[in-house]
Amino acid sequence: MKLMVCIVAFVVACGAPSQKTPHTEAPAPTATHAARATGSVSPEEDAVNPSRARERNVYVDEVVVSNPLTIRGRARTFENNVALRARSADGSVVARGFTTSRGEMGRHNPFEGVLWLTSDPGRVVTVEALEYSAKDGSEQSLVRVEKRFDLEAIQPALYFPDETCTAVRPFPRRMPKSVSMARLLAEALVGGPDARERAAGASAPFPDGSAVQSVLLRDGVLTVDFNERLRNVGGSCRAEMIRKSVTATMTALPSVKRVIITAAGSEALALQP
Repeated sequence: MKLMVCIVAFVVACGAPSQKTPHTEAPAPTATHAARATGSVSPEEDAVNPSRARERNVYVDEVVVSNPLTIRGRARTFENNVALRARSADGSVVARGFTTSRGEMGRHNPFEGVLWLTSDPGRVVTVEALEYSAKDGSEQSLVRVEKRFDLEAIQPALYFPDETCTAVRPFPRRMPKSVSMARLLAEALVGGPDARERAAGASAPFPDGSAVQSVLLRDGVLTVDFNERLRNVGGSCRAEMIRKSVTATMTALPSVKRVIITAAGSEALALQP
C-alpha cells in the first residue's frame, strides 16, 4: 500500500505544470530617458532620483514666465558662473544670458538671472542652465526646464541702419510684450537684426560686446545706459547710426519724448568715434 501511494505522488508531481513568470513588454522611453541621453537632467528626474540631484552641479528651482524670463536655482560651479539660455518651440536659441550664484565656492549656492525674449518663442519655451568647463570650454551640468508660454505678442518696429550706413529704417518684429518695453527694445537693438531682417537689408549698428546696463524714463526723457563698449564704437558713421537707431525706436513709444544715450553712466563719453 505504501508503495502505491509513493508511485501516485510521483506521477502527480511530474505531471503538474511548472510556474512561469508572465512576459511583460519593456517600458517605452520617457522624457527622462531622453534627457539623460543628451547629458541634461530635468527637475522631474530629481523627484524620482534624489541621489542624482545631489550629484549635479546646476539645477533650476523656478522659472517665472514673463518677459524677461526669471530663472532661479542653485549651482556649484567654477567661480560661481552660471550660463543661461532660452529655446523656442522649434529648438532654436532665442536668448542667452549669464549670472553668478551667491555664496562660498564649492557649495550649491542660490542664483537668479533674467533672459529678455526679443523674438516670439511660440507656445513653449525651454530654459537651460549650465556651466562651461574651465579646462576646454565644453558644456557641463546642462539642465532643461520646459514651460508653456502664452504671453501676448506685439510687433514693434526696430530701426536698423541700411548696409551703406546712411540711414535707418523700421523693421517690424514679433516679440512677447513686456512691462518694460523700452528695456526690451534696447535689448533687441543691441542683439542686432535677425536673419529675416538682414535679408531685407538691415545691418547691426552695435559693436560686439555691447550690453544694456539700465533704462530710466523720467518726465518723458528716456536715458539708456550701455556698458563701456559704447565709449568707442569704431567710427563716426557707426556712432551716428547707433544714435539714430536708438532714438527712432524709442520715440515711437508714446511716453518717450527725448532720448539720452550714456556709456557706463557718462553721456559725454558715449558714442565716441
